[in-house]
Amino acid sequence: MRPDRIAHLVSAVTRLPLLAVPLFFAVGAEAAGTEGLLWALLCVLLTSGLSLVYLAFLTRSGKVSDPRSIPRAERVGPLRVVAVLHAAAFLVVLLLGGPAALTAALLSYAIATALFTLLTPLINISLHAAGVAGTAVCLAFVFGPWALPAFLLLPAVFWARLELERHTLLELALGALVGGGGTWVAFGMLG
Repeated sequence: MRPDRIAHLVSAVTRLPLLAVPLFFAVGAEAAGTEGLLWALLCVLLTSGLSLVYLAFLTRSGKVSDPRSIPRAERVGPLRVVAVLHAAAFLVVLLLGGPAALTAALLSYAIATALFTLLTPLINISLHAAGVAGTAVCLAFVFGPWALPAFLLLPAVFWARLELERHTLLELALGALVGGGGTWVAFGMLG
């Protein structure tokens, strides 16, 4: 298989909505068993579900030209909406008394998307690196040392995004810092 095809595959499987769904279900199951799976479903619907509906709306209305690769100039508006969606999901689950680990995961998404909104006009920060780093940190908080292999995805994402010439090393590092750091802060506050 050619390197560019492998890079496209790595990029495709490390998109934020694809990472969020199994993450919420794994964290929910670990935090509260079967009931946690219902909480996870709510988290998925409020974050990835509503974000994908919004992205479909933007695509159909012509406000976003390519939903798989949104140019930086088109990102800020959608990121604001997604930041609000994630903050609202965090508040809903917090106020309903959801499991602490899921609430912290939602807070980490709210923190990261707020930071993306602020940084995107200045730099093309990597959402892929942020998603993988945030997922790995979340799994480490919830599952301990068993989750350490999740960090092995980060070099693969760095390579893939560099191979596809979508980001610089600085943009990837900032993405990992925002995603991983935001998750660290969220779990430090609520975990």
